[in-house]
Amino acid sequence: MFAQSLARSFQTYAGHNALTIGDKNISWNNFGHLVPRIAKGLNARGCMPGDRVAVLAANTPEHLQIIYAISWAGCVLVPLNTRLSPAELAWIILDSESSVLISDKRNSKLANSTISQINTEIITIQMEEGAFGQSTITETTSTISDPAWQASNNDIAALYYTGGTTGQPKGVMISNQSLVIQTLNIIQDLNIKTDTNVLHAPPLFHLAGAGVAHACTFAGATQTFFPDFSPKTYLAEIQRVQATFISLVPTMISEILEEKDVDLSLKSVKTLVYGAAPITESLLKRVLSKCPNINLIQIYGQTECTGPCLILPPERHTLSGPLAGKLGTAGRANMTSEVRIDQQDGTEAKRGTPGEILIRGPSTMLGYWKQSSLTSDTLKEGWLHTGDIGVMDSDGYVTVVDRMKDMIVTGGENVFSAEVENILASYPDINYCAVIGVPDKKWGERVHAIIGVNKGVDVNLESIRSFCKKQIAGYKCPRSIDCITDPLPLSGVGKVRKDLLREKFGKGKFKEC
Repeated sequence: MFAQSLARSFQTYAGHNALTIGDKNISWNNFGHLVPRIAKGLNARGCMPGDRVAVLAANTPEHLQIIYAISWAGCVLVPLNTRLSPAELAWIILDSESSVLISDKRNSKLANSTISQINTEIITIQMEEGAFGQSTITETTSTISDPAWQASNNDIAALYYTGGTTGQPKGVMISNQSLVIQTLNIIQDLNIKTDTNVLHAPPLFHLAGAGVAHACTFAGATQTFFPDFSPKTYLAEIQRVQATFISLVPTMISEILEEKDVDLSLKSVKTLVYGAAPITESLLKRVLSKCPNINLIQIYGQTECTGPCLILPPERHTLSGPLAGKLGTAGRANMTSEVRIDQQDGTEAKRGTPGEILIRGPSTMLGYWKQSSLTSDTLKEGWLHTGDIGVMDSDGYVTVVDRMKDMIVTGGENVFSAEVENILASYPDINYCAVIGVPDKKWGERVHAIIGVNKGVDVNLESIRSFCKKQIAGYKCPRSIDCITDPLPLSGVGKVRKDLLREKFGKGKFKEC
């Protein structure tokens, strides 16, 4: 199903630019020419439909081509996070029962270290980089290729492993149907067209990056990949390729806004999509102020629903007028998603009342790989239980207030860490922050803030509490703080690793700045 859509794109957009690589443009015809041959090369090496194929690679055109060849061959993609340790990668390969590991040159050392920890036979292949159109995987094939594998709707297209912040990673089974439906949703919601020129930054091993890439392929847009993100070089690349569309996580946006003349660097950009992690209203207001001519689109979703299910469109990114008032929300349901807010007793919450965000529709996962009990706990009567707490307003717009596991219960009162973080983000001397609950003999848990400051800056607890009390209830204000100058620990897609913060700051004494 997904592979047939690829074949259609290679045929329909044959003469259009698919990729910008240096000073060269590669057509969709050239891009798609080797996909069937690479697929046949995989089949020749024993990879049959349904077999899992793991990929460990940076953001490159070759990486995308390998992803599509795996689908063409009828195999199941297992994308690997390049930030993981060899032990973590080995665990995923073994759990997914992958028969092949494909890596690029820059990750070859990591791949070798991973293989050394696996006590079972696995085929290793290294893709070529820098000379697009070449691949060691095609060496065993002739120029004659096989047609795309015709998968059924519920055949597994990919196994995306979650970050594992609450234990071992879980393999999310994404079907061919879900992948196609979400790709079509993204094309519509993000307004991707043939003349769209995308500069990628989020990694292809995550649906935040892969989802947009698939939408570009289905729509025949032009893509440029950016393997190693840094604000200055990324802005320079935007200018060089005259990108019209960029997709970033909030941490990337914050870093970019620190650069000089950012508005001039983004002059060609028409659309900026953000998501994958929470964003503060203060950061959004900075973007609106510095880049008023760019259409902003927020997407909210999960791996378990194959990407985005809530969309906040450009017209709602405004501070005034009849469409204002939604800037703090994550948006409302996309075309194929049904969203509701659930109370603890399983009944639907009233509008304006917080509860767990549930999603139902054809884009939800098949389940967790080899974990039927966990699947039953997460998918109930067709509803995906996200583990996020949200509030839906009368117009159907949902504000995400916290993760259920990050909610703090202090003195019997519920505190949403995201609400406190939003307030702290506007404090003049705080560069970044995270709020967690830590054990407290009197209150059960207390609100604890980890705040990033510049060296030599004097920030004390009382000034923080006084600032917060002007905007939120006293029990929500931090009762203890830690000041740091190092960055917060982040996952591969820019989410703050609060499990690591709780491990580091959740025990022992707490100091004031």
